[in-house]
Amino acid sequence: MKKEHVLHCQFSAWYPLFRSLTIKREDPPASSQPDSDDEAEEIQWSDDENTATLTAPEFPEFTTKVQEAINSLGGSVFPKLNWSAPRDAYWIAMNSSLKCKTLSDIFLLFKSSDFITRDFTQPFIHCTDDSPDPCMEYELVLRKWCELIPGAEFRCFVKENKLIGK
Repeated sequence: MKKEHVLHCQFSAWYPLFRSLTIKREDPPASSQPDSDDEAEEIQWSDDENTATLTAPEFPEFTTKVQEAINSLGGSVFPKLNWSAPRDAYWIAMNSSLKCKTLSDIFLLFKSSDFITRDFTQPFIHCTDDSPDPCMEYELVLRKWCELIPGAEFRCFVKENKLIGK
């Protein structure tokens, strides 16, 4: 498999072609980066000069956009990255499901998923070409939550606009 083939399997590569045939999705806009180093890393000093308290970064604008996207899809979503969903992390969710209602739900699943980690760290590990890895732009994909029956799911394979297998 070549790196270009992997790129063609990204959600954003195939979804526009099959939008009318698949589950609805929303794309929250990418988060803007902090304007300065001061915003990127906040350190609060205590009375004891040797103790620093690190404050977790917050992204209120991004959080709001994600929540708006979740709400526009009915209040519950199935999250993915470019290629993978955190299918291996359902066990950590309160509802033992991939159904997410908040950005915190999504973060919990993503942090616990080996599939998501692989998307970030080794998306081209099985590629045979020696070309440099392309610069990646990661996408948070939010799909409308639907109760699907796993036994009724199947994959379709299309080549040159023809269904060649299912």
